[in-house]
Amino acid sequence: MHFLRTFIIILFLLPLCNCLYAQSFFIRGTVVDGDTGQPLANASVFINNSTSGTVTNTAGEFQLGPFAPGEYEVVASFVGYHNILYVANLHSASLKIKFEMGRKEQQMRELLILPSETRMRYLEIFKHTLLGQTNAAARAKIKNLKDVQFTAGRSSNEIIAYCDTTLVVDNPELGYVVNFDLVDFYFNRSTGESRFFGYTRFFDKDTDGETKRRWTRRRRQTYEGSSMHFFRSLVNKNLKQDGFNMQNVYRKEMKREPGAGTTITIQSSGISSMDMAVPVTEDSILHVYSDSGYRIYQLKIADWLRVLYNKNTALKNEMTKNRIITGQLRDITVSGVRPVKPPVPLLVDYRGRLLTAMSFYYDGMWMYERLANMLPEDYVPE
Repeated sequence: MHFLRTFIIILFLLPLCNCLYAQSFFIRGTVVDGDTGQPLANASVFINNSTSGTVTNTAGEFQLGPFAPGEYEVVASFVGYHNILYVANLHSASLKIKFEMGRKEQQMRELLILPSETRMRYLEIFKHTLLGQTNAAARAKIKNLKDVQFTAGRSSNEIIAYCDTTLVVDNPELGYVVNFDLVDFYFNRSTGESRFFGYTRFFDKDTDGETKRRWTRRRRQTYEGSSMHFFRSLVNKNLKQDGFNMQNVYRKEMKREPGAGTTITIQSSGISSMDMAVPVTEDSILHVYSDSGYRIYQLKIADWLRVLYNKNTALKNEMTKNRIITGQLRDITVSGVRPVKPPVPLLVDYRGRLLTAMSFYYDGMWMYERLANMLPEDYVPE
């Protein structure tokens, strides 16, 4: 088995003070071959889900930053080597990181040899799952979609995809080129269940004039009412000013006649339940989880956190033209967060960045925020 090794060395300490959040830090280091120790030039080093990234020089050296205090997923990538992800916690010092890259060994995958028509259908499923089914997704193009391969799942209904090269997505709707290193992709044709995971780097498309102004408007429209907008507003305690309301929804088994206005759900098993929605504020669901260097919150939510945004978003307006979206109100956008079971702590930092993305799944309109409708984590509305 080939082990991937990562060494972390703190370069220097910065004095702690009351203005810690105003400090900035750098991430510096080298990328080398794990077997020979030779530097790897032109290796890609970037912050996952952001526009922040660089390539190493001839000595394998890199520098990223400056960054505010917080947790950052640093990814090192080089053709023919396994990617390495390191979660850097910047709270009192800059970091120096040495990435020792392990070469990819020939993997024995059960490659599916598919008829041309079946392969094209699988690629369409892959594209729609990854990019979404919006106008932005229709315009976006995976430039090297042909590099995607498929392997057998546990049943004939399961589609498992992999790609040994970085997928390059051109998104003319928002003005980004997105590099996506696929780690996991699963789709069940019978149940419709899907999941994908990977490392993402955004590149701004270089232009000016009216095209640039159009991208600025569309990015702002995409941001408004999005999950990114909500979590930033939540930790800054600006929900009401920004147009959000929250309800903790509790699902309880029916034991008596419900009151007027209560939603009743009758399951196929014959068991009835009711949803009880209780309005909540930021202070009632945000609890300090850690405060060493920078603040991390844990969200205490019930069976479902329903999020209401008091105006229709561009995404909702588009989706409701094309299909019936259940649970949507006429002049309000309905989204939500449902914890996984068994529950895992849902953590978010002081910047509104999610630290445990696998602890929940989205509901309502946020379900349609796929890669073609995503913004980088370092996006700032203009």
